[in-house]
Amino acid sequence: MNYHIIAYSIYLPVTFALSIWIAKSLHKNTRAFLLEKFNAREELASATNNLIQTGFYLIALGFSFMHMRIEGKLEYENGIGKWVQMNGSKETIETLASKLGSFTLVLGLLLFLNFFVMIMIQSPKKVEKKV
Repeated sequence: MNYHIIAYSIYLPVTFALSIWIAKSLHKNTRAFLLEKFNAREELASATNNLIQTGFYLIALGFSFMHMRIEGKLEYENGIGKWVQMNGSKETIETLASKLGSFTLVLGLLLFLNFFVMIMIQSPKKVEKKV
């Protein structure tokens, strides 16, 4: 049995589902905040919200793909180290837990980074026309 294929077939759907869930939540909950920041300018708030969601997807999925590689473990035989494939359920579960845990932490950091950026956004000043 190839445990790498099992690990990949679990890792990819879980990271995609987590990314989609968090991005949709971010998009839904950011809307009201951006409307306030942009003085109820619907079009500007909506465009900014969509760009934030797109950026979140790109970073989250990019990290997911870069972090996807599942290596075996290093075993030593006669003083010589070599990489061997995972050969059990225990190793597969531990590797998946580590990979998914670090991915979840990165998603949390991205979420707080987005929140921090939204706090830093300054409301555009209204331009008054003089008659």
